[in-house]
Amino acid sequence: RAYLDDCRRDAAGSFVFCGKHMAFCGNGAAYRRFRLSLLSCCLLLLGFEIVNGCLNVEKLDNTMLVLIPYMLQIVFAAAFLWSAFRLFFAGDPLRDYVYRQTVCRLPALALLLAVCSGATGVCASIGLLLQKSASFVQILYTILFFAIGAAALFGMALIRKTDWEER
Repeated sequence: RAYLDDCRRDAAGSFVFCGKHMAFCGNGAAYRRFRLSLLSCCLLLLGFEIVNGCLNVEKLDNTMLVLIPYMLQIVFAAAFLWSAFRLFFAGDPLRDYVYRQTVCRLPALALLLAVCSGATGVCASIGLLLQKSASFVQILYTILFFAIGAAALFGMALIRKTDWEER
């Protein structure tokens, strides 16, 4: 991997990262607010995904119209959460390769997650409209898809409004 070229051995024989770092622009309080907001977004998104996955929804969860975007949504949610938690625990300043793998990638992952969850919500809504009656669980199941999309868009806006500088 290319970022391994930035690691050198010191006098003691251990590896030291000598590449560039990206630092959060702002004071310590702004960085703590950013981390708290990112953690809140991730926990909310994870909670919505878990609740939605545990709901037993007849006639909606076994149709291809809902399953295909739902599978993509789960993949993008896992990728978003992995990158966000990696950013959360990486500290400040970030190594350049961690910055590129988290901060640069998170807005695109969040947008893909929002699109997939919106598509799943629309498909589930169409499925509900085609039924003669809908239960509370089916309606909650559909609403949670839109809530996941909103949480992803919040995460995207949060990442985009942060500034980082090279150190």
